[in-house]
Amino acid sequence: GSTAPAPFGGGGSTAPAPFGGGGAPFGGGVFGGSSSASTPAPAAGGFVPSAGGGGGGFSMPAASGGGFTFGGGGGGAPAPAFGAANSGVFKLENVSLLKEGDADPIVAALQRGGISRLVLRGAPVDYDENPTMRAAGAAELVEALRSAAGQLREVVFEGHRFEPRSIVASLLGALRGSTALEVLDFTNSSLGPEGAPVEVGSCEKLRELKLEDCELGGDGCEAVARALSGLTSLEVLDLRNNDMDDSAECVALLAEALRGNARLKKVALDEDLDVEALREALREAGVEAALHLGEDDDEDDDEDD
Repeated sequence: GSTAPAPFGGGGSTAPAPFGGGGAPFGGGVFGGSSSASTPAPAAGGFVPSAGGGGGGFSMPAASGGGFTFGGGGGGAPAPAFGAANSGVFKLENVSLLKEGDADPIVAALQRGGISRLVLRGAPVDYDENPTMRAAGAAELVEALRSAAGQLREVVFEGHRFEPRSIVASLLGALRGSTALEVLDFTNSSLGPEGAPVEVGSCEKLRELKLEDCELGGDGCEAVARALSGLTSLEVLDLRNNDMDDSAECVALLAEALRGNARLKKVALDEDLDVEALREALREAGVEAALHLGEDDDEDDDEDD
């Protein structure tokens, strides 16, 4: 004879109202929509990546009445790429700049401003045959670097093969005299002796210069050593795997260039070199422990991953 109790939160015959009241779901017809919406937003209103390549991001487009966005507003330039251009960092993997327009996402990010750390890692290629940068693809990047040089504190061109190698001179020329640059990294890139970054001597705040496996040879290493003379801000130098033993003078030149620099934390060279002159110079500065020979067991160069 008794009747079953009504569902929790309900009346007797009608379904309970959605959370937030009214006849529409929370926030309107869809999450992020207008509170007055009575019909669902189009299917395109879901969580989608926004366009723009390296300069894009993720967005949650709002319904007609507004709503939430993630990674950018509803209009204007796209937001920085999620995980690639946040907090002043623009990082791009598998970079291949072979033709005009290939550098557009990088150029756009630099032109928007606010980038202090630029990390461009080359695409995995047959290193002996295929380049990751050609002149046509790199031309606009050079100009963007020149315009942004005053804000870039770290520039990484890791794992690149340049064709022709004169591209390197153009990239470095764009950074010449920078008063902001603190870290320059060309690890595992085909600089060659003619691409030795002698421009670093004009970058008064440079703290780290990483040139491991850059095909510098004895002549290129000598050029680097001469450029470092008087650069008292330097803390880290890596010249491993560059056939430095082709030069009888290189270690002596390094010793003179680094003499008196008590800020040095790491000077990495190949273990088969006669480094006594350099060791003595570091000892005089009280930083003999900065000398590292051969491969490290505890590489710490992946801080940006």
